[in-house]
Amino acid sequence: MADWRGRGGGRMPGQPSSTFTGGAGMGGGRAGDQPSLQANADVQLAARSYSLQASTAMGLPARSFSIKAAVEYGGSSRKYSLKQSKATTPQRAGSSSKSSSGEMHPRVADPEGNFIFTLEIDGIEVAQFKECSGLKSSTAIFELEEGGMNHRVHKLAGQSRWENITLRYGVTSDSTLLSWRNEVLQDEFSLRRNGSVVMKTLQMQEVRRYNFVQAWPVAWEGPSFDANAADLAVEMVEIAHHGISVT
Repeated sequence: MADWRGRGGGRMPGQPSSTFTGGAGMGGGRAGDQPSLQANADVQLAARSYSLQASTAMGLPARSFSIKAAVEYGGSSRKYSLKQSKATTPQRAGSSSKSSSGEMHPRVADPEGNFIFTLEIDGIEVAQFKECSGLKSSTAIFELEEGGMNHRVHKLAGQSRWENITLRYGVTSDSTLLSWRNEVLQDEFSLRRNGSVVMKTLQMQEVRRYNFVQAWPVAWEGPSFDANAADLAVEMVEIAHHGISVT
């Protein structure tokens, strides 16, 4: 047997022999059976989930996102999924929240703006106003001093009064309020009307009504004109009434 040892001087076993049979392949290479290479890789990476939670100091609700990615080999398929977890939705003012014990707690209502309001006379909207004041009632107080009682003074209720409602509005072609005032100027005091000052949200949804009864305009004032100004022309009407109910 020939010595097949290499430079390292290792052991001298019998060397394997390879036998090729068959013809050349399509490429015209060596004769014999061509070796086949079979790869069967089935590698699966464990799905990993990542949670990202962000909240700001601006009062925005915290939102959490869950990202899951799974990669499979054994084909060339790749799967990615992005999943948004259900975020906690802030409840609207005036609603109720449930505690962990299941008890319902009412939420404090958020205040509304004071810059959108309208005037209705007998159920008909007649104008949108720039300013409204006088939604006020007060009761007179009589003080009674009792002899021998030095630690306090008796306070007794007197007459209750409602302030007149003063409205300022931009001048338009509508003359409803002027016609109402002209009725009073013609001594037609019996033609009193009911009305409402309606407060609305930015979406023009009704928030509250200040309903007044038996009303009549006691004063009217036209706009002040100034050629150098760029303001709106504003009129004023003052309305007396017999009371306000809030709904």
